[in-house]
Amino acid sequence: MDPKSSAFVIGIVGAAATLSAYSQTLVSPTQCIGVGLFVLMFGLLVREGLVSL
Repeated sequence: MDPKSSAFVIGIVGAAATLSAYSQTLVSPTQCIGVGLFVLMFGLLVREGLVSL
């Protein structure tokens, strides 16, 4: 899988984690948003080629 496709999939996962903060009760919304933003930043690093999978 090329870096652009990998970054897109990682971005979708990060966005889903961020948006699920208000519809789930397993972890606090703050933690869910934090994890989602961390995953989105990781996707950006993959897209820019700083991290390879």
